[in-house]
Amino acid sequence: MEITQTPSTFPIAGVVFAWAMPATGNGYEIPLFEIEATLNDPNFSVWLHLNLSNTQVQRWLGKTTLVPERVVDLINEGENLSRIERIEKLDDCLLMVMNDFHQEFGDESADATLGTLWAIITPRLMISLRNNPLRTTDKLRFDLRNGQLNPTSAIELFHELLDLRAEQLRSLLVYLSANMDDLEENLLKGREFPEHESIGRIRIQCSRLRRHFSPELIALHRLLKRLPYWFSDDDKGRLQDDVDLLTYLVQEINGLYDRAKVLQDEQAAHVAEFNARNLQVLSVMTVIFLPMTLITGVMGMNMEDLPGLKGSFYEVMVLMAIAGAAVYAGLKLKRII
Repeated sequence: MEITQTPSTFPIAGVVFAWAMPATGNGYEIPLFEIEATLNDPNFSVWLHLNLSNTQVQRWLGKTTLVPERVVDLINEGENLSRIERIEKLDDCLLMVMNDFHQEFGDESADATLGTLWAIITPRLMISLRNNPLRTTDKLRFDLRNGQLNPTSAIELFHELLDLRAEQLRSLLVYLSANMDDLEENLLKGREFPEHESIGRIRIQCSRLRRHFSPELIALHRLLKRLPYWFSDDDKGRLQDDVDLLTYLVQEINGLYDRAKVLQDEQAAHVAEFNARNLQVLSVMTVIFLPMTLITGVMGMNMEDLPGLKGSFYEVMVLMAIAGAAVYAGLKLKRII
């Protein structure tokens, strides 16, 4: 595939990162004004990471031949559901809409919000686009600059991207699992009830992760059945490893979700038992004081000054007994007691 680009339209201001990958030797970060020359050099594979919120990039997307119309349409539609498609019109390239975590400048173990990464991959070019800083792409840039990774092709870089994203997801699941362990331990010890908000937050986050990563797992399974011609046997084996790892992580998400659900049910049972014990104590106290209340109530009645009830103590007692029997019969009829 021959890559050509018009110098006047290339969005220099929207380039977040550009990396050159020679077939032999170490890769290097491409200076902004050398990107076009490197793109046109068949001896290099290139990764372009662009800021989609930049207006120059948005205008460039509508004109360039490097990004298929399908990608531009999905971006304009605000598509954020995971998908992986082959586009045969552009040298059988891969179109990816995948999930990534927003870069949080602070505690990275806190609740992670998901962002969308759009990417196209050809044998010697990977273009990725995002609206906000994302953890995986930032970590990939960091590792490339520090020499921890040295991919020699776009497809190898694609595998590294999937591996790093899986590592970010695994770290988040370890953090959530540790929180769940603490909540379960507190509940089992019975010292205090876990905050309902904490359990609910974990359950909602697991539900969100499952909703986003399960479709991506299905998309990767479909890709395995219909790989582009430029995927070697080694690439296919590594992609299978990526699928297996993501399958395991999705199962972990489901397990955490089920644990949070069970913990919520267990907490509700403990709260109900706690309330039942308190009601039992109140009931016992009521029974203890019932005779005294009855005696003081009856003996404290003064009927001398009530018209028509002078000397009618026994009649009042009969009315009270009839009223009590009627209430008992009503409760019995409605099967309340």
